[in-house]
Amino acid sequence: MDNIFSGEILNITPFKKGFVLAAKGQSADGRVKALFYGYDAVNDKFVRIKKSVYLKIKFGFEYEEIADQLGDYVSCDVGVLNDNKIMTVFPNGEYNIFNTDGSLNVSSLLTYHGSPVSDIAVDSSYVWCAVPGENAVIKYSPREGRILLRVGGGETTAFERPCSVSLMDNILYICNQASKKIRTLNILTNSVRDYRIFNEKVYKYINVGSREFVWLQSGLYLLD
Repeated sequence: MDNIFSGEILNITPFKKGFVLAAKGQSADGRVKALFYGYDAVNDKFVRIKKSVYLKIKFGFEYEEIADQLGDYVSCDVGVLNDNKIMTVFPNGEYNIFNTDGSLNVSSLLTYHGSPVSDIAVDSSYVWCAVPGENAVIKYSPREGRILLRVGGGETTAFERPCSVSLMDNILYICNQASKKIRTLNILTNSVRDYRIFNEKVYKYINVGSREFVWLQSGLYLLD
């Protein structure tokens, strides 16, 4: 593994050709502020970017209106639904769905057995979320407003404090803080397997083209 960023990461948002990252920084007068970075898979570059670039990549063309309504535009995770609406999820389970013009369509709370969800991975008109407090992942229908499927939880040990999910080619990659593992879930067969095991907490897995990145407790790494 190669460490490519060791600062205090606040959030990472993948997109088709890379990802954007927000990290804790400091202004000239000593105040805490967010700094923004982006990885461009086409040119294989990891660079500082402007706030406006970060917001546009994260929320789309109506980023100004969406960011203004959210207030906290850093700590939420985001996904684009199949009708091009934008869905955001905060660590407390609060989620919002914005129309293509940036207007707010839905604002609610998404929990499972009283535990808030974490992160989002879009699967056509559905979304997958991690539920850290229940050691589970769920499949949720925003259109129907209900949970369709739960994997893990209860007495099973498939997942241990899962905190984020990524979906590629019918394989869901689940980062587990407690077990320090990335496990995979085949969403067609519901089979669970180990993918990667680390020596520290793992927060997020990103696959961009042929490159894999992982956000660990000590920073952001490019996997071998």
